[in-house]
Amino acid sequence: MIIISHHHNDDFERFAFFVLPTNTSGSVSIPLSASPTTLATITIHSDRDDVVFLTGTVGWRAVTNGTGLSKANVLFQIRRNAVGGSLIFSADDSGEANGDNNRVTSFNHVDTSITSRTTYFLTAQLTDAGSAATVIGPITFTATEIEFHHDTDCDCDSDSDLC
Repeated sequence: MIIISHHHNDDFERFAFFVLPTNTSGSVSIPLSASPTTLATITIHSDRDDVVFLTGTVGWRAVTNGTGLSKANVLFQIRRNAVGGSLIFSADDSGEANGDNNRVTSFNHVDTSITSRTTYFLTAQLTDAGSAATVIGPITFTATEIEFHHDTDCDCDSDSDLC
């Protein structure tokens, strides 16, 4: 586990984002399959040794009528520099047939292995054969480059792991 604290001399340097033109529930209908479907792409320039803080929010609907399944499982992934590029983040979520089958999945990730200009791809795919799900919006995907100073002097409490 890596613990990094924000020091007063760390700076937010660049910001990139993707949002739908009308970023609301029901604004799109993107059916998912067992293959990755690209939901958003963003490119950000970053300096060596900086980090990029990524956030994502995706609204989707589990479609269970006619599938014979009680839920739909969706795998969200962030890849670097190509849809089939380096996998840097993944998270599973599921939507049940009983009750409300609309879901909003949100996640954060910090990319620490960046070099200059980096493109990130947010994808979603089904993990179970015969299941069905549709992205319905919103879709928000952001990248913030943070200049990180690796200071050897620490002005924190000596018992802290955050220095």
